[in-house]
Amino acid sequence: MVQISNIRAIFWWGTYTILAVWVQKVVPGVDFLAPGIVLSMQEEAGHRTLWLAFIWILLQEGMGNLPFGYGVAWYGLLAMFYIIGRWLFEARSILFMCLIGVGLGVLHPLLTYGLASLGNLTVPLYPSILEGVVQAFVFPVVWVIADRLFPKKLRQDVRPL
Repeated sequence: MVQISNIRAIFWWGTYTILAVWVQKVVPGVDFLAPGIVLSMQEEAGHRTLWLAFIWILLQEGMGNLPFGYGVAWYGLLAMFYIIGRWLFEARSILFMCLIGVGLGVLHPLLTYGLASLGNLTVPLYPSILEGVVQAFVFPVVWVIADRLFPKKLRQDVRPL
């Protein structure tokens, strides 16, 4: 039997996914799903985060025009940034989220250029760098908004407001 919390989680993450994909079409080159991965790692059991990452990697690979591997590397390195960084920083700190955003901002042009060169594609570097800068600024903002909107009944930890 499906539990109410599972239905709530499916509804919330489904809505988040639809909104994030729509905004990514409006602001190309910026990943609005990445803050959701971090939020899920903070709030959910590990299996749910793995399912979200799997679905979102398939979405990113299907929406993008780079050879397969960008989404896998992107979300894999994001998870590594988070896991390593939470040893040094409070996991819910806005400073930590800003540092992850900067890391993703630097990572975007590097991954784009690296995978484009593997596929013998020519990608102009300046737009990719600009997308990385936007990613660095957008990531913590989207994380804060998603964290505030995340249902309290789905949280693993109950924090005082």
